[in-house]
Amino acid sequence: MILQIVGYKNSGKTTLMTHAVQRLKAAQYTVVTIKHHGHAGEEIALPENVDHMRHFNAGADQSIVQGHDYVETIQRNRYPTLETLLSECVTMDDSMILVEGYKQATYPKVIVYRDEAELQALQQLENIQYTMQLTEDGFDYEHFDKWLLQWIKDGEGEVS
Repeated sequence: MILQIVGYKNSGKTTLMTHAVQRLKAAQYTVVTIKHHGHAGEEIALPENVDHMRHFNAGADQSIVQGHDYVETIQRNRYPTLETLLSECVTMDDSMILVEGYKQATYPKVIVYRDEAELQALQQLENIQYTMQLTEDGFDYEHFDKWLLQWIKDGEGEVS
């Protein structure tokens, strides 16, 4: 199953993503996350001083490093679509895929917002399943957790 968490900058997307990952892991799901780095003109930070990045910076199109418990991959792919990332980069079968961002994609969405103006603008998006307002007290995780597990169950429990 794929679920997007979308909203504007500083609306709590990463906070909710982190919470959702922890909740899903507690429920024994395999979880994959994809984050859209939406800061125009600003690239993601990559460490320069490790061997696999030295390979990459020398011109490799893809560099993979295997540790004891982790594998890290970096590759060149100019502005891939979310569909490309899902089909070519997600390697864990039977996983719950959480996507932060990609507002225009058509997957089921949770909207996070700070005020009524943001909610109004975001309600124009497709496939909205749930909305959450970030307040001074944070999010109402209790209702979200119940909704999330029911949403998965209503999807007949099939996680892809």
